[in-house]
Order: sequence, then C-alpha cells, then structure tokens
Amino acid sequence: MAQEAHSGGIAEHLQYWTYKFDESNPFMQIHLDTMLTTILVAAGLVLFAKWLGKRLTDGVPSGAQNFMESVIGFVDDTVKDNFPTHNPLIAPLALTIFVFIFLCNTLDILPAFLAHHIAGLFGLEHYRQVPTNDLNLPAAMAVCVFLLAIYYEMKLKPAHFIKELLFQPFAALLLGSKNPVVKLLGVALIPLNLVLKLVEEVAKPLSLSFRLFGNMFAGEVIFLLIAFLLLGGGAVGMVAGFFVGLGWSAFHMFIGLLQAFIFMILTVVYLSIAHQPAEH
Repeated sequence: MAQEAHSGGIAEHLQYWTYKFDESNPFMQIHLDTMLTTILVAAGLVLFAKWLGKRLTDGVPSGAQNFMESVIGFVDDTVKDNFPTHNPLIAPLALTIFVFIFLCNTLDILPAFLAHHIAGLFGLEHYRQVPTNDLNLPAAMAVCVFLLAIYYEMKLKPAHFIKELLFQPFAALLLGSKNPVVKLLGVALIPLNLVLKLVEEVAKPLSLSFRLFGNMFAGEVIFLLIAFLLLGGGAVGMVAGFFVGLGWSAFHMFIGLLQAFIFMILTVVYLSIAHQPAEH
C-alpha cells in the first residue's frame, strides 16, 4: 500500500494516461500507460530469454534455468493433455500467453498509488500500472486467439466450418427430410443458424477478455479501497489496512496466476477444437 498522503478519490486513480486523436470521439484514443507497460513487460521477457539462453547448462539445472524448465514442462504437459494433434506453434504460444499475462497481473502487487505518484513527478495526471485491467489489452489478445482459431478452421476443414455456420443446429435436421416443405423450412432457417453460430464464435473472445479484465479491475479497486483504509483510519486503520492489504496481496497474486492459466488453457482448447477432424 502507498505510505504517503494522496489526493482525490478512487475514481481519479482509475483514469488512464490517454492520448486523444479526436476529443469528440471516445473510440479515437489510445491508453499510453497500457501500451508503455505492455512494451516494457514484453521487452523484459525477450531480454530475460536472451540472458537465460546464454547460460543454459547440461545436467542438473539450477536457479532460473530450473524454474523455467519447470514452467515449460507444466505448460507442455497441459498442451499435450488438451491438444489432439501436433502443431509446433501451440506450446510456445501457450507459454508466451501464460507468462506474459501473469507478469502483467503481478504488477498489481506494487503499492496502489505508486505509479500514479511517480507519473505525477513527470507531469502526468494519470498512470495505471496493470495493463490487464484495461479492457483493450485482454480484448486484443482474445481477438488474436479468435482469428487464429478461425484461420485453422478455414485451413484444415473449410467445408465443414462453412457447413456448421449455415446448417447447424437446425437446418441440417430439416434438410435431410424427404418432405419438400420441411426442406424448404430448413433453407429458411439458414440465416438463423448463421446468427446463432456467429454468436457462439464471438462469445469466445468476449469470455476470454471480460474474465481477465473483470478480475484484474476488481482486484485493483479493492487495493485502492485498502489503501484508503490504511491512510485514513489513524493508527488502528493503518495496522488493519496493512494486514488486510498483505492478505489481499497474497490472494490477488493467486488470482493473477489463475487468470493467466485460464486464458492459456482456453486458448489451447479453442485451437484444439479448430484442429479436431471433421465428423462425417
């Protein structure tokens, strides 16, 4: 928790460092704090990988190599258990998603108002330190996973995928009938099938993004509430806020790890569905 006085309410600290291309259009803006933090985390991952790659040793690993081999082994086992075929892209993608999201989530462990105050020293009014509590980042990652799943659907079984879009679940049952009236009804139901299938597909990136965003956003708000308790309740409030904040920090780290795993496993599952052979 932040240990110094701060001004403004919680809502003030939930604002982004924003660059607006068009003041009148809320969609014509970017959150610079999210972009900067994301770039720094990604760059840190690349530098760490290069550093570790130069220090790999045979035999019994130790230190960072041992830890990363454990993480890689865990992710690799998860992919093998949930992915039916071999695709050299899936395991590295799952590992990258898991580690990247976990590191972004872990930034929430820093003092609640730290980034805000540091940004103020450089003349910035707002700065949010956890990029995953900005819906833009989880949504962008979820859309990438969604497009990748669609790509494999169209690459591996295009006829089956288009058939599912147009004929499942209702039209396929009716088109198999010998009655021409029933067949005509099946044709009429094709637009409904298409709408239902599109809703089903779009629900995948929505569930991925909103689950991660909602958990991390709620966690940050609770951190801010605890920080206000710590700073505004006198000596008793400071002691209570410290222990409550300590307990919540441990719990929230677990939540961040869990959300990274859920995003990773759902990514593997969605891509697994795209790789499953078409049923005849």
